[in-house]
Amino acid sequence: MALLSEHAPVTAREIRPPAPVSDLDHLRNRVGFELPPELLAWWALMDGVDDQRVRGAGYLIPKGYLPLSVTRAEDEYARQSQYPDPDCCTAEGTHRKKAGQDGFPFCTAILPIGRAIDGGLLCVDLRPGEHHGCVMEWYASDGIYWSDWACVTEILDEIAERLDNYVHDRELPYRERHPVISEGELSWP
Repeated sequence: MALLSEHAPVTAREIRPPAPVSDLDHLRNRVGFELPPELLAWWALMDGVDDQRVRGAGYLIPKGYLPLSVTRAEDEYARQSQYPDPDCCTAEGTHRKKAGQDGFPFCTAILPIGRAIDGGLLCVDLRPGEHHGCVMEWYASDGIYWSDWACVTEILDEIAERLDNYVHDRELPYRERHPVISEGELSWP
């Protein structure tokens, strides 16, 4: 957070304080699954941003995502869960597909944690299986599919590493690019 505050203060100011425990408990009860420890740790540090208000503050997560607050995650979950994947989600609340498997249109064991300006969602897969807690992407036209990150920790590590490389002007691995910080706003090419 210190790097972000120093180098992208406009973006850093939009980060909300830690999520209230009551909001986390309500979300857990709503989805009916335990949330991955790294997601709980993330929301214990910050409760996303006001994704419906923020304009011109940059994007905290690569690929143009804004982190959702716990209450916005629950709102998106409720909205998308109205369209369960008939090949996965059963009426009893179980799932035929394992964590990490694609689906359409949505799965009721997928929890949105980020929103892109173009309507996409970054989600955590709560289904059982080897990839429980993996990060998936969702678009209305494509459904849910595997993302570039295996878990929330990988997202946070990438943000920290790329910001650190930017600050120290280090050369990046092939095809990776530094974030862009303009007038205190962070964005990812």
